[in-house]
Amino acid sequence: MSRVQKFGESRRRRQHEQAASPPGIDNASNAEAQLPPRRKKFPSNAQKVTKWYYNVLFILFVVLVAGLFWYGFKYGNYG
Repeated sequence: MSRVQKFGESRRRRQHEQAASPPGIDNASNAEAQLPPRRKKFPSNAQKVTKWYYNVLFILFVVLVAGLFWYGFKYGNYG
């Protein structure tokens, strides 16, 4: 007598067949389908941080240029 005849189908085979069954038959898969995606529920702050980073870099560049112009006009040798 083989193991399959003695003990029945393997657990792995049953799980594989359940995973292959179409959704909608199982109530648990319907409940999971109604949940929002993780990316929507917990949005990343990476875009906000990137925007702030570039804005700060731009402001520092403008301040540097303005400071160099001020330094040039104040301590420049015009005359």
